[in-house]
Amino acid sequence: MKILSITPTYYPEVGGIESVVRELAMRISAGGTQVDVAHVSPKHPAFSKRRVDGLDVYCVPVWGNRLVGYARGFGQLAAGYDLLHVHDPQLMMLTANVLLQCRRIPAILSTHGGFRHTRKHQAFKWAHEHFLMRPLLRHYRRVLAVSASDADYFRHFSARVHTAENGIAYAKFQRGRTTGTPDPTRWIYWGRWSRNKRIDAVIDAVMLARDHGIGINLLIAGPDFDQLGDGFKARIEALRLGDMVRLHPYIEDERLMEELRHRAVFVTGSEYEGFGVGILEAMAAGKIVACRDMEPINGFVEPGVNGFFLDFDGGPRDLDVVRGIADLGPDRCAAMSEAAQATARRYDWDAVARQFAEHYAKAVSRC
Repeated sequence: MKILSITPTYYPEVGGIESVVRELAMRISAGGTQVDVAHVSPKHPAFSKRRVDGLDVYCVPVWGNRLVGYARGFGQLAAGYDLLHVHDPQLMMLTANVLLQCRRIPAILSTHGGFRHTRKHQAFKWAHEHFLMRPLLRHYRRVLAVSASDADYFRHFSARVHTAENGIAYAKFQRGRTTGTPDPTRWIYWGRWSRNKRIDAVIDAVMLARDHGIGINLLIAGPDFDQLGDGFKARIEALRLGDMVRLHPYIEDERLMEELRHRAVFVTGSEYEGFGVGILEAMAAGKIVACRDMEPINGFVEPGVNGFFLDFDGGPRDLDVVRGIADLGPDRCAAMSEAAQATARRYDWDAVARQFAEHYAKAVSRC
């Protein structure tokens, strides 16, 4: 069987979908099934092919944008495959090109949270949900919901929904475990700088701590997806947090692991997560997690055991939580780190990939 994994974003870009597509393709290929990747994006000036991690990665250009556009050469590329695995949370440009150019090739969809992660374009999203969702999903032989909350949502529109949670590269992030005595005042956020991640709220949490005599050292690392970096710099300067918050607009794997070894807490103000890959990766590195109490990530984080919940509203409850984190002793930090790793271990790709392989086989055979 030959599988083409179709994605709107891919390595060296950083984020949840990139990580999932890359790791899953490598694991399935290692099992003897050919998996290639089609990175379909308006950022590509021309059709090209490269070899990454032992995989053939095709860069397919788009006339238009990431929501509406025509992918040149996509149908010709896909014609040689037995199954298409489409990673299209918006159910827009990628799915439209599958329908236009590859209608006769079996296809499955991974949901990645759907089209719900921001409040932007609410009228358009309402129309999309009420008029397009059902006919678009009808083409897919299986709709693989990455979380229980995704499964609940997509079952309103399709009878072919199966829960297929994502995985993480557990062994890779084990290299980021803290060395020496853990310091719970040393925090890190890494991941895409996009509006729904609410990194501004994380910066404000550091200000809250500072204003009450709690010294937090925060590193914010990742690609500036929504061009927010200048605003973050201005906010940090205006709040006089230059000695407490450092921005690193991109960070290579080895440098990231080195930073992780010297930090005890992963913090995110994200208002929406389709699955929460970044949080599980942090837990695999033994980091205590501070995040919002929301689905699906509250299924991973247990307050006081492997993490804490924050409201990111600057209120007294948040202050109590931040103070409690900063006051954690070495033994408590170590125990919470072990609990975080135990949670993340359940999502190791080596086990999760086998479940996806079963979905592939059933989709091709129409089971």
